[in-house]
Amino acid sequence: MTSKDLIRIFIDNTGLEEDREFGDLLKLRISNLKLGFPLLVQTFIDLAPTNDEGSDPNNEANTLRAINEANVVIPVISSFYLSYVTLRIEKAYNAIIDSRKRYLFPVLLSESEWSNHDWVVKTKVTPADATPFSSYSKSKKEKIINELIKSIKDTILNIFSVATPDKPEIAAKLLRKNNIVFISHDHDDADFAELLKLKLEKEGIESWLDTERLKIGQDWREEIDQGIEHSVAIIAIMTPEARKSEYVTYEWAFAWGKGKKIFPLMLKQTPLHPRLESLQYLNFTNNPTRPWADLIDSIKRVIKK
Repeated sequence: MTSKDLIRIFIDNTGLEEDREFGDLLKLRISNLKLGFPLLVQTFIDLAPTNDEGSDPNNEANTLRAINEANVVIPVISSFYLSYVTLRIEKAYNAIIDSRKRYLFPVLLSESEWSNHDWVVKTKVTPADATPFSSYSKSKKEKIINELIKSIKDTILNIFSVATPDKPEIAAKLLRKNNIVFISHDHDDADFAELLKLKLEKEGIESWLDTERLKIGQDWREEIDQGIEHSVAIIAIMTPEARKSEYVTYEWAFAWGKGKKIFPLMLKQTPLHPRLESLQYLNFTNNPTRPWADLIDSIKRVIKK
């Protein structure tokens, strides 16, 4: 990658103490990601000062430039922050939402009237339940931060893969290094998919759930394709509902075509597609005797290859 292709992350915060400290924490965590390629991570505080404090006292010009040049933008939202968001910045955020190559990760840091801003309403916010981050306990805050960093990390890997199509061997190496597993499931099985995700995380295995990643208005198929391509394996949660789902069928079929290792996981008894019948499935229909260890060991063997 050239300096022109450098992946840029911009954290848009204010100089208020709480906002600044949170922005610095995010910058540190993202900068410390060991991805094998350079990142440029900036906060609002890092921007060069305005050349004209009289007509641009809030450094809007440099903020807009940073937003427009960034691949990933993380607005740190507080009531103080929203008071400085201009119409031009709102327009820049909406342009990111409409883009398929740039990503917006709004963080609700403290209580604010964010529901009046379309660019917040249209995106997946952190925390996911839209409760201000500052109201959580220390342990819960750490969990929320970890989940946010993982989502950002996955997004950065996607961006890198698209930006370096001539270096598939590098993308594959990074993929193995980051141990990402795609979880395919019907929406009725979302609770079990979340449980599976937690089980994998405890073993140091990251997972990709479309309920976490897809942005409103994006082509779901393009995002799903990227998620599968950047995964080392796919777990297909099979139930009668999943058997009928065009989404689930598309996901495992696409993974098959890409030569990905597929683990059918039988959550509720259902006939498998003829192609999946050739694979040994894991029987999770009996809750007390679910073979979690067998699943984890099988995935780890794939990762080590």
